[in-house]
Amino acid sequence: MQVVLLERVEKLGQMGDVVSVKEGFGRNFLLPQHKALRATKANLARFESQRAQLEARNLELKKEAEAVAAKLNGQVFVVIRQARTAARSTARSPRATPPRPRPRAASACRATRSCSTPTSRSLASTTCA
Repeated sequence: MQVVLLERVEKLGQMGDVVSVKEGFGRNFLLPQHKALRATKANLARFESQRAQLEARNLELKKEAEAVAAKLNGQVFVVIRQARTAARSTARSPRATPPRPRPRAASACRATRSCSTPTSRSLASTTCA
């Protein structure tokens, strides 16, 4: 998909560049966020007529951002956050306690199925060959 960028997009290009992007990126991000237009003749003409307005808007936004950056420059911020317990801070399991293990068969011969098992659930009456 060919698009015309309406503003600078990181790792893609500057305002006014005609770039080729994947369909999903253009359709799901660039077009709904008004960061680009499809590269048709009508849209290229529309972009050229609005180019001065877009550049002025981008310059104004950049000045506002620089003012905020100058205001915040050199300040120290302290972030207070409640700590979690060691059991809950593990990334592998969101649960506080690990799951209980399932019971296993009493003898190793059950795994090879070489023994005769009775119909009852009692392991004591199992005879192995």
